[in-house]
Amino acid sequence: MMGRRASSVSLFLVILTWAGFGSVELTAQQATLQGIVTDHDTGRTLYQANIFLQSVSDEERIMGTAADGLGFYRIGSIDPGNWVFRVSYVGYSVHLDTLKFTDGENRTLNLTLQRDDTFLDEVVVAVEDGAAWRIEGAQRISSADIRRVPGPASGNLVTYLQTLPGVVASGDRGGQLFVRGGSPSQNMVLVDGAMIYQPSHIVGFFSPFPETLVDGADFYAGGFGPGYSGRLSSVLDIRMRHGNRFSPGGTASISPFAASLFAEGPIKTGHSSWVTSVSHSLIEQSSTYLPIENQPLKFENYFTKASLIRDNTRCSVMLLGTYDRGQMDFELDETVSWRNTVFGSRCMAMPEGSATFLDLNLSYSRFTNRVANIDMLDFNSNISRLNLEFNLRQFLGDIQFDYGVYTRLKSLYYDVGEKFTGIEGDESGMFIIGAHLESTILVGHRLRLQPGIAFSLNPGMFGPGIEPRFRFTWQPFGRESEEITGAVGRYLQPITGVSDMRDASSVFVAWMNSPLSESQSEAIHAMLGWQQNPVEGLTWSAEGYYKQIKNLAIPIWSTIARFTTELGLSNGEVFGSDLRVEYNRGRFYGMISYGFSRTLYSSAQDHFNVWFGEPVQEFHPPHDRRHQINSLFNLDLGSFTAGVRWQLGSGMPFTRPIGFDDILEFRDRLPDVSSDRGTRRVLMDKPFQGRLPTIHRLDITVERAFRLSGSGPEFNLQAGAINVYDQSNIFYYDVFTQRRLNQLSFVPYLTLQMEIP
Repeated sequence: MMGRRASSVSLFLVILTWAGFGSVELTAQQATLQGIVTDHDTGRTLYQANIFLQSVSDEERIMGTAADGLGFYRIGSIDPGNWVFRVSYVGYSVHLDTLKFTDGENRTLNLTLQRDDTFLDEVVVAVEDGAAWRIEGAQRISSADIRRVPGPASGNLVTYLQTLPGVVASGDRGGQLFVRGGSPSQNMVLVDGAMIYQPSHIVGFFSPFPETLVDGADFYAGGFGPGYSGRLSSVLDIRMRHGNRFSPGGTASISPFAASLFAEGPIKTGHSSWVTSVSHSLIEQSSTYLPIENQPLKFENYFTKASLIRDNTRCSVMLLGTYDRGQMDFELDETVSWRNTVFGSRCMAMPEGSATFLDLNLSYSRFTNRVANIDMLDFNSNISRLNLEFNLRQFLGDIQFDYGVYTRLKSLYYDVGEKFTGIEGDESGMFIIGAHLESTILVGHRLRLQPGIAFSLNPGMFGPGIEPRFRFTWQPFGRESEEITGAVGRYLQPITGVSDMRDASSVFVAWMNSPLSESQSEAIHAMLGWQQNPVEGLTWSAEGYYKQIKNLAIPIWSTIARFTTELGLSNGEVFGSDLRVEYNRGRFYGMISYGFSRTLYSSAQDHFNVWFGEPVQEFHPPHDRRHQINSLFNLDLGSFTAGVRWQLGSGMPFTRPIGFDDILEFRDRLPDVSSDRGTRRVLMDKPFQGRLPTIHRLDITVERAFRLSGSGPEFNLQAGAINVYDQSNIFYYDVFTQRRLNQLSFVPYLTLQMEIP
């Protein structure tokens, strides 16, 4: 039944997609204006910059738009004549000019804006942004958003993501993120177009993406367009900043958790730049002196990027590396480690006078992870991906087309030890070719339709993968401040990341091809939302969503405490809703969000009938957090800034143990039941029928900026605390040893940052 419904949805979307593509009408006699808006010094794109045209002959005729995530803007259907051209962005000088357009002219005009603090109060009257406003389904995240979240990292992307209602974190260790019922291996995280498989550090407040490095990010909790393929759950598309093209500079910071260094400067003044950053953890050493138990946790990362910026071309190469090592359970001598290596090369160009935007991306990513302990346990897994893609954006009249092609070569390997599973390991490869096409069609001034389709082919493995998708935005009252948004689509994932579902602290992932079916894992997304900006500074949004999941590979349920690559298939469904309210006015910022989610899996496994008398079991997986509340407040008091964050999450599922026994081996000899020890087994209730306690925590921070001399470096001193009222929040419950492990207790910290202009 599920497959037939999915096929019906796919057929409907294919028809709708091509119907949209067939509705192109050309408006050759009117002019168009397009370009890219960037920061003058760094070349970073200024997404959400406001672009306006006002007719000189008719002042009531105004046209406008906002720059997208790549800084790209376009205004079509411009009548011939003289127009006043205005570009503005908060904190930058306004660009003002008069332009004359002729019949059918297609003009490219790239702009660089100069930073000017006197324009910080510039009113933004185009499309809103912020935590409560989504643009084409994407949560747009800026470095200013990231910095608002209290934490010892002084602004980190992964910490900000945990304030969003559809995102569930595993805790303050492990760095695992679950988005709207999906597992971490179903998330796609891109860094300048290159994949990174584990984007968080082992200490949950940190990632390789501090606010000093992040230019911006688009986060899709679901319903993403056909330009992203290969994942079932979510997309985080991160754009790293370019270095300053005119003058060198940098920052250095130190706290009990980590030390970091950031530097940038020109290669050739005005044309090219470099930027680099390194971070190293200190918590393993400093926890000895803090009022917490010792933290055997270590992480480090490095990033470097070189950029060439010309009038119509932007090219860059970057290298990112991370290393993490530590113990999830401090009482066990079991060490987990992982490493990311990411290389990317990207060029974006917009030929003069052409209605085409080109994006060429070549990248290589490698991820390795390992678990080892004194019992000679040694799990290893790695995955590599070589990716080449070519994307274009073109316009026919006022209709925008985004399309592209790609090839991907993947190598996957795992070894989980013959001693425990009877399986030494497996190594495999995968070659994928694919393409995507999406159009953006404006129907009047209120409705935007975005039909699209993604196509993929895995020669020798799966049949053709067809993923029709459809998104829309409707302003029912004709006002940009009130929108209805929606999306529906089919999503396929050809690879599987297997982890131990029984162990909420497990961060080891064995990567492999979909092993149990000729079909890929599949999900159908559907969502509908409303967002409104009723008064200046206040924004609220609500969104409901539903997912249907098929052919999801999960480990065979076992009562023996061991990792297994014996897999079974499961189907599932997820439904829920997000509610956000945000206020940003003057010196005060506040955001409150509530997320409700219900994730249900069903799986048929042979031994279920023996244990429970039923061949099929339904259960809520261990990341099914039903209710989640986040609140975030900031107050700017001149040289002082104060921040408060409070979070609450309902308990997640676990499987209740009901007893223990030993399995004795009878194949070689008759055992002596009075003295021989067998394999310890836990007698368990039905899967995940229990719930862990509710967790809640308050974090605070106060910052002060100052200089020791008028022309010297600027310092920022940050004092704060994690878990201010010392709540005992559970990290996970080990059903095999009957032990509870808690997250961090009350931890004060002091961070000092120095910025050299």
